[in-house]
Amino acid sequence: MKLNLFVAWAGYTLGLLAVASLALFLLAAGYGHTGPAIVAGIGTVVAAGLAMAMIGGTIRHDHKVHQVTPKLF
Repeated sequence: MKLNLFVAWAGYTLGLLAVASLALFLLAAGYGHTGPAIVAGIGTVVAAGLAMAMIGGTIRHDHKVHQVTPKLF
């Protein structure tokens, strides 16, 4: 149960980080700064991918051991 709660909050935090990084990517790309845009774009992809992998892996593990996946809200 504690692992599920940790993964849920970590996933939400990474999702928020991905949204903020996406905003920075669009801002940097709009102003023509290619270096920071590439860094922000990579950060967006990594944060979103890590969030999906953590949450998906935890749900898969819960189904594998026949546990009901708890809801955070």
